[in-house]
Amino acid sequence: MRIKEETITHIAEKSFPTVFRTTTEALGFMHLVFNKKEITPYQFRSIMIDLKKELSKLSISKFNKKLSYHWLVRFDQQVNTPFHVDNATEQSILMLGYEPSDIKSELHLADYHAYANKAYKTPEDYFNKFTPVYNGDEDVLKPFISKIKSVDNNHYSIVIINNSSPKTNADTLGLFHKALIMKEDLSKSRIVNSMVLNLVSTDTITEDQQKENNFLNTNLISK
Repeated sequence: MRIKEETITHIAEKSFPTVFRTTTEALGFMHLVFNKKEITPYQFRSIMIDLKKELSKLSISKFNKKLSYHWLVRFDQQVNTPFHVDNATEQSILMLGYEPSDIKSELHLADYHAYANKAYKTPEDYFNKFTPVYNGDEDVLKPFISKIKSVDNNHYSIVIINNSSPKTNADTLGLFHKALIMKEDLSKSRIVNSMVLNLVSTDTITEDQQKENNFLNTNLISK
């Protein structure tokens, strides 16, 4: 989805049913692309925070659960990863914000629920041996993989992913994701802003405001 004049509220409303999916008919992720010339890195991080807040409102309305930060970091990374779900609670959302970069990379997303429905007698047969890092034959996942060119030098982009692990009567259905660096060049940067958001009870006490302030104002970039 290329963002032009859409409001954060509109973007959230468009993204929510796709990301917070309850069936495999929805993709489980949303890719948002922003014109590099129109925003700064600070404004980009502000957009991510505002989007989190709007998605949280929709989550409360749908599931009576708000979104709270499991982590909120910036990092400079050129490392390939296996298919995995990030460490978080069983029900969580991952928001990745990619800043413009000369380092070409792809983000691959694998729908393990669709795979379980197709490959096993019952999905629970797969879920019972589910691990956060996929260690099986990736070829069996190929029919269930989507690919996103996540970084280029002309745009900022955000990918919102359902990061949930399977459980009985899950509120939402998750995906595996992995990063693929097309050509490493450590003389250049590949900056990624990463939010992991847990679905938690609306009465849970959080420190989200302090984490947001740190995220907006920091110059620190983790490796």
